[in-house]
Amino acid sequence: MDEQEQDVLSSLPLELLLHIISFLPFESARLTPFVSTRFRSVWSQALLVAHSHNGSTEDISHGVSRFINNFDEHNPSKNTRKLELHFDKSNFVSTILAPHNVMHMSFFSGVTKKEESFCWRLEVNDLIPRLVNSSGFLVKTLCLDSVDSLTHEIVSSMVLDFAFLENLKICGCNGLTSLTIDSPTKLLHLSISGCTQLTYLEIRSCKLKTLHYQGSLPLIKIHEHFNLTNAIFDVRQGPSYYNNDLDIGPLLLIIKNSQSLTLSRWMFEELIKPSISSSWTSFQFYKLQELRWIDNAMNQENITFLISFLKLCPSVERLFITVDSNTYSSKQEISVADDHASKQTRSVLRNLELVKLEGSKNKEDNNQLILVLQEMVEIDQPLLVLFSLC
Repeated sequence: MDEQEQDVLSSLPLELLLHIISFLPFESARLTPFVSTRFRSVWSQALLVAHSHNGSTEDISHGVSRFINNFDEHNPSKNTRKLELHFDKSNFVSTILAPHNVMHMSFFSGVTKKEESFCWRLEVNDLIPRLVNSSGFLVKTLCLDSVDSLTHEIVSSMVLDFAFLENLKICGCNGLTSLTIDSPTKLLHLSISGCTQLTYLEIRSCKLKTLHYQGSLPLIKIHEHFNLTNAIFDVRQGPSYYNNDLDIGPLLLIIKNSQSLTLSRWMFEELIKPSISSSWTSFQFYKLQELRWIDNAMNQENITFLISFLKLCPSVERLFITVDSNTYSSKQEISVADDHASKQTRSVLRNLELVKLEGSKNKEDNNQLILVLQEMVEIDQPLLVLFSLC
């Protein structure tokens, strides 16, 4: 084909291109930006239905509800996947309906202002749904970004209509100080990140399988006992509470049978180890297969704490260690040298196959860690060790 030949398709009127894209399945349509520079802008407009009016926060609920209920993937005139709803002059909410029943709601403000603190209760009414529209968009995964003191009550009201919600992600909610999640039967996965002022988290969700928390560790209240399959506590920023107010007992119970666990060393040092010291020989993470360990260094003392924790994990197969010098370090002096569990070193980790260490640039510390780990595995067991300085 002649390189100078005119691109006939890109030269078509915008209205016609939008009409053509509307007939494509989403997975195919989302590839159109790779056709040409023109199609990148066409794709952005194909996604969007914008309502630019100065309404109120109450308009969010009505506008988004209509958008969801009128959605029909097989109807070209009703399969638009993005809504921008402007309210309060400088504020707007962007709602995106993604494949696999995923809905994103992001709130934006054009005015820099001090965030007002607020407490938030989110109830997933999965016992008696108020509204089930079989012809609309069925929300199973909800991603909420930058909900604030002005919009959290509206969002709470909307969530009551999502009777099939299984996966909830909350991020970047500045001003949020207290969060309560209440889901009797349906919620399976919960992710919270970037809520810098959160100091209290309450969970009532007996079916929860995944809990992903990133930020300063708040006070956590657990109502019902449930077993997490995947527990992530990326709390390298340290605690957001004072005077050891957190009762670690209920939290330990829900992570004890996890298959995958992410933990910061200080959390083991300050919370877990003192809690199980009287039953050290009996408390085990029997089902744990993958451990992700976060620390500020891999010196001899920190290695000792890691080894002490690993002896509680007889089934671990994969160990990922992240060294971040900015990670919070406990100011308490806690020794593990006299622990009964520290006296045995050989053949404790019979299933460990992979160790990946990233962020540690001290070769002597790295070599010491590998030597100690080699002593803990079976003599004839191969151990794959990977290093990354990034």
